Amino acid sequence: MLDLDYLLIIDYAIVILIQLLASVQDLRTREINDWTWVVGALVCVPIGIYLAIELGVLALYIFGVVFSVVFGLVAYWLRAMGGADSKSIIFISSSIPPITLPTTALSVINITPISILINSLVIALVIYVPYNVIQNVRYGKNCEALMKARGPTKLLYIVTLMCVPAYRVFKNPNNYSVAQVLGEGGFEPVIKLGLDVEDPRESLIKWLAQGRISIDTPVLTSYHIPLIIPITLGLIIYVITHMNIITALLMAL
Repeated sequence: MLDLDYLLIIDYAIVILIQLLASVQDLRTREINDWTWVVGALVCVPIGIYLAIELGVLALYIFGVVFSVVFGLVAYWLRAMGGADSKSIIFISSSIPPITLPTTALSVINITPISILINSLVIALVIYVPYNVIQNVRYGKNCEALMKARGPTKLLYIVTLMCVPAYRVFKNPNNYSVAQVLGEGGFEPVIKLGLDVEDPRESLIKWLAQGRISIDTPVLTSYHIPLIIPITLGLIIYVITHMNIITALLMAL
């Protein structure tokens, strides 16, 4: 059992390392080299399968992998997640076996992809909602689209959308989608479901040519969250929790 514990720790460490490398790439360019996942999978997936068999959780492991593949493909198809985010969830669930908990309900929630998705969602909200609000407090008074919103709708825009100067969108176009449209009465906010794959610079160039904005004008955008970071933090929380469970089980022997 002790050898399995060491192998599990090694597995955790390698998976976290791969996720940290992916997080750095995602933060810098919003793109992750596929070789990151290939190398990680070649090393960690065989370890994950072996540990699942030896720990007697193969059924839960298979369920977790199937769930992550289906969830990842559906989320990517709906543009709710990027391709790298989906690959990350699939990679983690294929590499780390779940640990059976005292009740069936807890064991299901503890299945690797489900637990990490819950963790990452909470972390993303904690990190990025305040970030949106701070940017809107900084630039919102000069952002025509946001200023036109009223009541509860404006609050929704403040926490989900972000006002930034146009030059920042030109500098990092992969980080943003334009979340405003030009109507008869001026710019109006719009929330698009899913990730927008259109080049945000196209709309800005048109508005610049029309004299509607300058390069310093704040525009309302949807910030492309580098979701790999919350997923990695959710993974670390998951691993710390598992280490505590393993320690408790060893002490009970």
